[in-house]
Amino acid sequence: MSPFLNKILITGASGFVGGLLARAEIERGSQVIGIHDPQESPDLPFESKGVDIRDEKTLQDFITPLKPQRVYHLAAISSVRMCEENPSLCFGVNVTGTLNLLDALSRLEEKPRVLFASSCEVYGNVDPSRQPVNEDTRPAPINVYGLSKLMGEEICQFYMREHGLPIIISRGFNHTGPGQKDSFVFPHVASTLVKIEKGAAEAVLRMGNLSVRRDVLDARDVVRAYMTAADKAKPGSTYNVTSGRCISIEEGVRMLVEISGLRVKIVRESSRMRTYDIPRLTGDASRIGKDLGWRAEISLEQTMKDLLSYWRAKEGV
Repeated sequence: MSPFLNKILITGASGFVGGLLARAEIERGSQVIGIHDPQESPDLPFESKGVDIRDEKTLQDFITPLKPQRVYHLAAISSVRMCEENPSLCFGVNVTGTLNLLDALSRLEEKPRVLFASSCEVYGNVDPSRQPVNEDTRPAPINVYGLSKLMGEEICQFYMREHGLPIIISRGFNHTGPGQKDSFVFPHVASTLVKIEKGAAEAVLRMGNLSVRRDVLDARDVVRAYMTAADKAKPGSTYNVTSGRCISIEEGVRMLVEISGLRVKIVRESSRMRTYDIPRLTGDASRIGKDLGWRAEISLEQTMKDLLSYWRAKEGV
């Protein structure tokens, strides 16, 4: 009998959430194998192989002998800006990569349970009177990233229906926390504040649209939601993973500034504004709470404190 709880495959294992998820699964006794971008050489505390998920044959050759019992599909171009600037890369990874993965998994004799990490961006620009959005809200993405994730969901539906793959879809809302790259807004602010503390930057935060409002939750809560859904959810289920705690970008930035104890100037710059931003999006997490008993537990203040502590440690402050 295997000493492991499960043999688990995580695509996007070198990413922010992928790494947290891998460590959490290892802690509970799972054998974790990752897939990461072959252009990277990540230093990971678990087995991971560089595989381009756009390469159908290479991916098939990797998965066939592996025979995972559970798969978390997190690999994606997740930057909305990057997807807008390079749609072909976005669709290649997020759409073709998903198709290749599910096709390879469907050919296994024993079908693994799959969790597909989709996004709240599939909902698009929903009228505030119809928010918070639930899973029955009709998707209508307004940016390339949201469209790619909706296409990924449709591929999931096809492989569930036609090939019997047991898949759960998670629509994650905005999440952050220690370890996230500073190309995302709150890590960017935290890393900039640390540079200001060190005297390596002027005391100015140059920002884009601060009025955008989003649900924000901690990535560690997201990991717990993924594991709970993979454990308990009925195949074919779709779940919002959200805090239901809607704040403006400005509120989050000011919270970080207050925690830092610094006096800084916040400047809005029109060059940083993005036409494809959704002005407001907040979600309803009652379905995942009712079905699986999950809810966000980490406070926003704690997340921001941990985020700032991470960048202070990284910068040696």
